[in-house]
Amino acid sequence: MKPVEYYRGREQTYLKHFFLERYLERVAYNIGSFAGEFVYVDGFSGPWMSEHEKFEDTSFIIAIEQLRRVRDGLAKTGKHPRIRCVFVERDQDAFGALQRAIADVHDLEVHPIRGEFEDAIPEILTRVGRSFSLMFIDPTGWSGFGLKRITPILQHQPGEVLVNFMFDHINRFLDDPRPEIAESFAELFGGAGWEPVIKAGPHREEAIVDFYKERFRIAGAFSSVTSTRILKPLADRSYFYLIYGTRHPKGLLEFRGVEKKAVEEQEHIRLSAQQQARIERTGQQELFSVADDRGGPRSFEEERGARIEAARVRLDRLLTPGQRVRYEDAVAAVLEIPLVWESDLKDLIATFRTRGELEVIGLAAGQRVPRPGCFLERRRGGASESPIRPE
Repeated sequence: MKPVEYYRGREQTYLKHFFLERYLERVAYNIGSFAGEFVYVDGFSGPWMSEHEKFEDTSFIIAIEQLRRVRDGLAKTGKHPRIRCVFVERDQDAFGALQRAIADVHDLEVHPIRGEFEDAIPEILTRVGRSFSLMFIDPTGWSGFGLKRITPILQHQPGEVLVNFMFDHINRFLDDPRPEIAESFAELFGGAGWEPVIKAGPHREEAIVDFYKERFRIAGAFSSVTSTRILKPLADRSYFYLIYGTRHPKGLLEFRGVEKKAVEEQEHIRLSAQQQARIERTGQQELFSVADDRGGPRSFEEERGARIEAARVRLDRLLTPGQRVRYEDAVAAVLEIPLVWESDLKDLIATFRTRGELEVIGLAAGQRVPRPGCFLERRRGGASESPIRPE
């Protein structure tokens, strides 16, 4: 993808592409290492607001380039999966630009579909067949991907789904009294019941996102649904959330691993954007540049501390004395919490072990930290020394 300088004024798009590029690499490489096919689906392909004549700052070109790298990397290991792309776009002009952009792509299978995403679902599923798919749903607003309409996409197995939940845009219109607006939100959330959520007071944002995630989980029959947040470049407010559904703990591990890189990148990008805005406003250069300064406190550290505490509570509840819990189940329970990474889970497990409350079963000789295949067993009488607080 293009460097961040190319996204000036669109830093949130850069961060979205940063996340997509890295997660697509991980999932495609993992699936391609053992499966014969992998399909990437972009439900709102565009191009929109591209600044490059070859559309190198669009999600579909970024995906094509990343999948080429994955294909070449797998080939070096003797793996040759069939990799395919399905791009859907409703706008006639944008679809024409999409067709021109992919006209010279002959080394990957690319299938463009003209039409509304919801209407194209039967054709998408036919194209995907029984292959593992990553579905990327990246709308410009909140319409065109109502939960009931996209349920067949969500329920496709094997597969995962990544949705751009445009919180800032949604939040500005949730209180709109017009009946047609209310109906559009009923479609987004998969039916009635969303109205009380928007009156949740100081925790309204979290309540809205959690409500959508739970409806999303139910519709797709996902074992895990989580999210990561992208902030406005120049304000400490949420721009959108990337909401992710998976059926395997490995997916959560990869998602959180990418999030760990993305939050650091976001911190750096936002500091740079804010400094540039100050320079433009005052007309004065600043003595020190933040471009190369990655040290010091991070704005997300306080939130991460609270999330890790929530993870401790969840792990404490999961570990029933005398019963064995698969390490993979602990991953699924704990890493569903945003900003909690596998290293945090292992630190929590180490704390329980140090207090003599927990035994890790299945460690290989010389192995000190748990991994898939291990079991966690809470010793009888080994209750947490600290009080359990609600999440």
